[in-house]
Amino acid sequence: MNLKRRLYLAMGIGVLAMGAQEAPAGDLEESTPLVVEVHVQNRPSSTPGGQTLHPELTTGGNTLDILKQLPGFAALRGGGASGLPVLDGFAASDIVQTVDGIRTPTACANGMNPPLSYVSPNQIGQIHVYPTVAPVSVGGNAMGGAIAVESPKALFASGQNPVVGGRVGSFYQSNGNIHGGSAAIYAATRTTYVRYDGAVSAGSDYRAAAPFKPTIPGIPGNIVGSTQYLSSNQSLQLAYKSGANFLDLHLNYQYIPYQAFPNARMDMTKNESVGINLHFTHDYGWGKWSIRAYQEHILHRMNFLADKMIGASMDMPMQTNAVHNGLRSELRLNLDPEDTLEVGAGYDHEDLDDRWPPARNLTSMPMAMQSMGPLTFVNLNHARQDDYHVYAQWHRDWSAHWSSLVGLRGDFVEQGTGPVQGYNAMMYGNPDLATSQPGVFNAAHRRELFALGSLSFVTDYRPNAQWELELGLSRRSQAPGLYERYAWSSQAMAMLMNGWFGDGNGYIGNLALQPQTANTASLSLQWRSANKGWELRIQPHYSYIEHYIGVQRCPVTLGGACTPANLTATSGFVYLQFQNQRAALYGVDFRARMPVLHHSTAGDWDLETAGSYTRGDNLALHTPLYEIAPPTLRLALVQHWGAFTNRMEETLVAAQNRVDPTRNEPRTGAYALLDLATEYGRGPWQASLRLQNLLNRLYFDPLGSTYLGQRPFMAGTPVPGPGRSVQLAVSYTF
Repeated sequence: MNLKRRLYLAMGIGVLAMGAQEAPAGDLEESTPLVVEVHVQNRPSSTPGGQTLHPELTTGGNTLDILKQLPGFAALRGGGASGLPVLDGFAASDIVQTVDGIRTPTACANGMNPPLSYVSPNQIGQIHVYPTVAPVSVGGNAMGGAIAVESPKALFASGQNPVVGGRVGSFYQSNGNIHGGSAAIYAATRTTYVRYDGAVSAGSDYRAAAPFKPTIPGIPGNIVGSTQYLSSNQSLQLAYKSGANFLDLHLNYQYIPYQAFPNARMDMTKNESVGINLHFTHDYGWGKWSIRAYQEHILHRMNFLADKMIGASMDMPMQTNAVHNGLRSELRLNLDPEDTLEVGAGYDHEDLDDRWPPARNLTSMPMAMQSMGPLTFVNLNHARQDDYHVYAQWHRDWSAHWSSLVGLRGDFVEQGTGPVQGYNAMMYGNPDLATSQPGVFNAAHRRELFALGSLSFVTDYRPNAQWELELGLSRRSQAPGLYERYAWSSQAMAMLMNGWFGDGNGYIGNLALQPQTANTASLSLQWRSANKGWELRIQPHYSYIEHYIGVQRCPVTLGGACTPANLTATSGFVYLQFQNQRAALYGVDFRARMPVLHHSTAGDWDLETAGSYTRGDNLALHTPLYEIAPPTLRLALVQHWGAFTNRMEETLVAAQNRVDPTRNEPRTGAYALLDLATEYGRGPWQASLRLQNLLNRLYFDPLGSTYLGQRPFMAGTPVPGPGRSVQLAVSYTF
């Protein structure tokens, strides 16, 4: 099957279906203030006055955009189909990210394939977001909150006749020629359920509102280079129920033939993933037992795509292969009407192999390849991580107004890796010599066992229907990552190839790293008027992090790029080593809504606002933490008018002046963006029209990192956001 047929197969068949009981797409429902449930609905809802829109109508092809309305949430932008979530200052590697209970590892030295990049918006039923304090049952080996994505629940026919349904949708965005579509189909009887989902999206380089860099041949000054991509995701779900037994099987496949990154030195030239997820539950009445088994294979390739190839003297192939599997069992016991006890145990295995074949000469210069051959550079030699975990969690309803949840968890994380080598002995050291850099690494004790303990406590008090107060406390530990420990070479090129921060700097690992532990307190106060027209929520939070895994300029004793000049450089790219330090994260999130007008002809008008303030401090270096979002405020005027929902939104972002001097993080200015949107939903049809960055403002996202979309790579220029764009989307459910 050729590439075009493979990618657009998803558009030719099927539809996504979801239970009629679920809330409209993008709606937020909170079981408690410390957990946000985002329900994604793709067919008309019976909710009075509700508007039902497919997620593509508001997000295009990027899953992270579903969450952008949440206070405290931010995204580190990468490629068009990949991004890294941030929750109240905790970066992607510090939070739990699961899809149907699986925490897919990031199999890339540049962090190009994070867990949430393996699911498209049309494949999502709901998302549970724990901004600060997450229950121990959600996951371990992470010190921050959690994002748990779930597929739509299996539906079964209520009568003897089979039920068939589905949905198709498509979207287009003018800036960058971003377009895509999704399709799915399902069939169900009283005992069986089958559903197929497919989605594809693609885009070219987008343009900023004005030139922000010099023009080079083929890339004008206002074009943000290395932002093109093509991505597809497909899934097949099979479910069966018989009495108290339920069996659910998911088969997932992703194929990305190319995805460029404007803030990375490399581009993705292939990412192919195949996964199987088997889940079985049995309801005993007095409790429920569940078991989950999973297996994933990931093939990841990097090199230079067209924009970065301009001016290159050689290519740079990088190959990563990963295997991920595990087994988990959980038992939920209904002790009495007020008490529920949940216990669980599991095993999770990851094998990560990262090798860089010799470079290919692109010029007539015979010496161009001297530093990158003739051998294969071994960055990680089947690095392994095995996580054995157990937990217990107790929920109690003390009264009709007061409840609590407390949990304990232990994760035993074992890591190891094989011997390494460079491209050649002259520049990278001879691994057969004990005094060389690879020789020292190969002779070192590389296997380590980390014992991690986690505790979480949440108590919720609701004196009446209007007020709610919730307190969350947690102590969560996290082992260092495989790249943080095992990236071994101090040679400049090798260090520049290891780094998932978008800053263009070089990184080397540290075998002596210890786990980091966050001690977090979060308080949430929420008030709703009796008719739920007015709403206010305020949530302050504070985290003190012991043994925080930060960075410092790499010591001169490591040689290579770790020079005396690197220690004091205040501009340009620098070379860093991971180190245990101390840090603090604190801030406040808020959200409010108030009615403005309720009119039989003009419709219902509401004013909505949401904002966040987060501050991060490195207590060891007395400097700001890297890429902490500045204060952000969103103001929106929303009209519900029959089948239409109209929205005018202003986003205000403060200047980013608290930057990390260790990384030479660039500053960004304050900006304001105006968006207009109208959405229509009636019967099986949903459609939307959006005008983004209506005033065509040139702005730089403070979390967009450093622009590396073309040569020559220059430090100090942030990645600009898109200029004015028109987005159209339509979907049909049957």
